[in-house]
Amino acid sequence: MPAVLTARRSAAALTAALALTLAGCQADPAEHGDRSDARPSSTATTDAGKTSEGSSEASEDDGGPGDDADGSETAGASQDSEGAGDSEGSGDSESAGTPDGETNDQGVPMRAFSAEETPPQFLLYSFDGGLESDRYEYFMDVAEEVDAKFTVYLSGIHLLQPENRTWYQAPGNEPGHVAKDLGGPKEEIAERIRAVNAAYAAGHEIGTHYMGHLCFVEKYGGDKWDTDDWREEHRQFYEILADPAGINGYDDPDFPELEVPAEAIQGHRLPCLDGRWDQLVPVWKEFGHTYDTSRGSQQRGVAWPYQEDGIWEFEMPLFYSPMAASMGAENPYIMTMDYNFWVSSQRLGVGENDTEKLSEIYLDTYRYVYDSVSSSNRAPIVFGNHFNTYGGDAYNPALAETMKEFCPQEGTYCVTYQTMIDWLELQDPDVLEAWREQGYSAVGDDLAEVRG
Repeated sequence: MPAVLTARRSAAALTAALALTLAGCQADPAEHGDRSDARPSSTATTDAGKTSEGSSEASEDDGGPGDDADGSETAGASQDSEGAGDSEGSGDSESAGTPDGETNDQGVPMRAFSAEETPPQFLLYSFDGGLESDRYEYFMDVAEEVDAKFTVYLSGIHLLQPENRTWYQAPGNEPGHVAKDLGGPKEEIAERIRAVNAAYAAGHEIGTHYMGHLCFVEKYGGDKWDTDDWREEHRQFYEILADPAGINGYDDPDFPELEVPAEAIQGHRLPCLDGRWDQLVPVWKEFGHTYDTSRGSQQRGVAWPYQEDGIWEFEMPLFYSPMAASMGAENPYIMTMDYNFWVSSQRLGVGENDTEKLSEIYLDTYRYVYDSVSSSNRAPIVFGNHFNTYGGDAYNPALAETMKEFCPQEGTYCVTYQTMIDWLELQDPDVLEAWREQGYSAVGDDLAEVRG
């Protein structure tokens, strides 16, 4: 039976996080990072039966607190209920022996695989926040070139004009209190809606990054919210999703409608990866969510996803970074997120705007991760990112380069989370469990082998 994880923060970790928050604000007020350093018990087990060691502190979005991001501990969405690793995949798909089953429009083989077969290599590219409208088109162009799909976790307040900020009331907080950018003037919100619509129409996924981005540094942030609080946060997100024009008071027939229906929102990434699992699951189910990708991995490396309480969990993995190791990092593991790479690289002495070096560390790490995973357990790889320009825009062009390199590779598919789940639910639960029992890849012990 898996150990229960509890949300605890040390005074030292809190001090470090607050310092990074201030540093992030000074660097660029629109590009703060996130963190979640909810502390798991020291011997928490994962679904594959592994005993966890220290993990990483998470970061994410474009307006929350800063992050300790170089491989210390995190729990992400705190696990306050038993049952991690429940494998509930559907077993009623066509048999694994069926030759060349159906494929989707990306060529993904939508059939059950046997334990003896090599599964596809799936890559899950995602972006938190979705504030910067031009980035949708940028990544859509790259994705079209290599037949890739991505997911954007949209923050609802990016659809809210600053003058209307008091429409939003975060649970337990004053009306209008937020920890990230609002949507800007009417013209910017309209442009953003058109960008979201275009991405959705092109087959990319839209999920939720919720609303005000209130995290553990707040007196009453998401780490403290109960089920009723989260229900209210969800309600406000879906309300602005349905009618941004009405909420902003735009009586303009030319203002675009947001064409993403509520039922299209199947998953999420929590702001700062903060939240209590047992308080969230009932609300996720009420609103039709099928997956979460907010839990910081308690193991180093990349492993297969699992189901818990009927929710698919795609953990935020800890990647071994060869360059971080060569530069003397005591703990050369970095969580999959651009902000984490930015902070970790600075701790290694890289300048915060040394774009070339920051990109080099990021690209080198992602190339190693892809080579390691694709040649071993072939677990889906979560590549988290933002549209932000950390480090002089060190990471968006680098991430685009990985899409161009990885997505065209034979047997590799860059898909949305919803496509990933559709495929997972075709698999025999025993086969999924066998893949999970292979353990973790991209932990660094195969570096010489994968690089020849």
